[in-house]
Parts: sequence; C-alpha cells; structure tokens
Amino acid sequence: MAVPPEQVTQCNCSLCLKTGWIGGYWHPDDVTIDAKFDALNPYVQSDQMITIWNCALCGSHTHWTPLTAPPERMGMNMRMFEPKDWQHLPVQPVDGASF
Repeated sequence: MAVPPEQVTQCNCSLCLKTGWIGGYWHPDDVTIDAKFDALNPYVQSDQMITIWNCALCGSHTHWTPLTAPPERMGMNMRMFEPKDWQHLPVQPVDGASF
C-alpha cells in the first residue's frame, strides 16, 4: 500500500459481516493487484454493481471492482495489509444492512 486511504469503512451488510471486510477505497488507476490470473475467483453481487474477488487458495475476499461506469473507485479489504498500516485510520460505519 503506497498511500493509505483517509479512512476505512466497516459495513454491517450480510456479506461484510460474514467475511470480516474492512474497506479501503482508491481509484482503480491507483491500485495494482499482483496475482496470477487463476489466483482469484470472481463473484458478482446480486445487484450487478461490483465483482467481489477472493483468493482461490484461502478464500479470503481481497478486493472488489466496479461493473458500472464510470469506475471511480474500487475497494480493498484492509485485512490483506498489515494491521499497523491501517488500524490507526478513522473508521466510518456504513449501514449496508438497510440498503
């Protein structure tokens, strides 16, 4: 992570709750995913807005990419980084369960 996000989000939707997702967000041009093609599995969320990617080896949710244009941001699971790199950041709660 070259530049940490200004804050992280913690959502209470069923997907985030069950996977332990804590999100950091960047513009897609500012992110490089260093993984072989078959190392990640895609899952398209039911509303067809994003693709959630998980590790083919361990199943961890790594990031999501937008399916809608313009692709202004993408989300990274901050748990993929060392805690010392993000745990000091402010946490923005998101009530995704109400969407």
